[in-house]
Amino acid sequence: MKTLPSRRHAVLMYSLFLCSSLAVSAPAVPSVMLLFDPAGRADNAINQSASDGLDRVVRDSGIPFASNAVTGPDDALAQIRDAAKANTVVIAVGGVSVGALTKAAKEFPNVKFIGVDSLPSGLNTAGLRFREHEGGFLAGALAGKVTSTQIVAVVGAGNDPVTIKYRAGFIAGVKFVCGKCTVLTANVTKPNDMFGATTLTKGLFAKGADIVLAAAGSSSRGVVTAATTVECLNVKTLPKGVTFKSDVFKSISRSSDYKGTCKGDTRPVFAIGTESNMNRYGDTDVDASTLNHTLTSVIKRADNAVYAILSDITAGRPWRPGERGFALQNDGIELSIDKTNRSLITPQMEKDLTKIQKLIMDGVIKVPVQ
Repeated sequence: MKTLPSRRHAVLMYSLFLCSSLAVSAPAVPSVMLLFDPAGRADNAINQSASDGLDRVVRDSGIPFASNAVTGPDDALAQIRDAAKANTVVIAVGGVSVGALTKAAKEFPNVKFIGVDSLPSGLNTAGLRFREHEGGFLAGALAGKVTSTQIVAVVGAGNDPVTIKYRAGFIAGVKFVCGKCTVLTANVTKPNDMFGATTLTKGLFAKGADIVLAAAGSSSRGVVTAATTVECLNVKTLPKGVTFKSDVFKSISRSSDYKGTCKGDTRPVFAIGTESNMNRYGDTDVDASTLNHTLTSVIKRADNAVYAILSDITAGRPWRPGERGFALQNDGIELSIDKTNRSLITPQMEKDLTKIQKLIMDGVIKVPVQ
């Protein structure tokens, strides 16, 4: 006669089944290779931000990882192939690696390939991309409100896709609040050209621009350097037809060096950073209470994007190929206000920016991408 198993035996069998099920369902621990674009990790921009996101995942989960920089498309392909042989996830920053990611994805179907600021092709690929134009719009709206000459400018990298979005958003934001404002543009001609960006920015200041958006990638730091070097516009040297219309920052304390350089009827000049927080680089006297020459920064939160997708992978969540967008709506883009520029951004300015941000997020303001 067939007998039922004892209760003890049944419990044992259930425990074995449960352990077996857990073993099957538990996600494998990924290993990650992060490849930076030629500017390298310490670019004070998207490479460093992406690395910060990986660091956060490593602190949370302890996954094995490595990182390196590529020198160009051919080197990117070689390094991505090598990385795919030893890792389950390969992340590459910038458009220089997008073709290599697409090609390697076909060769290694069991590896996940992720582009930061690019969109590779393949079912095992994903692209983390950003709505830089939304941040550019906010920065433009701020610049249009506070400019003393009603002339502002953008230093970019020509037809670089990221520059195009920042520039389009910035111009639209300026015009949204200041229909009479003029927006000048200039472009560096090669990457990592901080000297060129500095020279171009000084030329824009000489034309009467008092606020310049730094949208030139790894060259952007040069825009801040120009602002801290020039410091101010003087009424005696303004171009013909340019006059001071306002003095929004007159009540803010100046450093002794500023007072020595900027005598008489003057107005301060500012840079606006992009990609990462450049606010601290505009502080000429290491005193947050005195006037800082970085008005604000449009921060592209590649750290949040990398953290989000790697957290999904380490948790074993379903893989979603294709584009993953990051914007104002999901903490992918933000305008930086910290102790270094806090005195420049009044509560009313911040309130106005919050209203504009909500209009963008609600779709009331349609920000152009080019």
